[in-house]
Amino acid sequence: MAGEDQKAVLMADDDSDDCMLAAEAFVVSGGKAVFDCVADGNELMLYLLERTNSDSKGLPDLILLDLNMPRKDGREVLLEIKSLPALRHIPIVILSTSKEKADIDLTAEAGAKSFITKPSSFGEWVEIMRVLGKEWLTKRAE
Repeated sequence: MAGEDQKAVLMADDDSDDCMLAAEAFVVSGGKAVFDCVADGNELMLYLLERTNSDSKGLPDLILLDLNMPRKDGREVLLEIKSLPALRHIPIVILSTSKEKADIDLTAEAGAKSFITKPSSFGEWVEIMRVLGKEWLTKRAE
């Protein structure tokens, strides 16, 4: 997917408009990574498992995960990813319309690194992508 030094973000969301907004906001925020989208949890798992078994395609450095998707929702796929040794190291940030405490608690317990309610303006999308890029995609000082 990305070169050895090229970072990669994968967003799983059934709302294609949100994927387009997030990808554009990522670029506007100065993000320097490949940004891909898949439409649901099934596609996400296929994407990840294909790359787990490939020498030429890398795993993403960050997953942005919507909770409410058809076929396999974000809660289910989060648990699945965190149960697989080859995938559990990938940081997952929940990006959802949900504001439910039960969702926040469940995803934190399951291993999500953060829970962000989807923004309502493009400016908010840009700020979220800037913070996520800085926090999860830049090399940390050693």
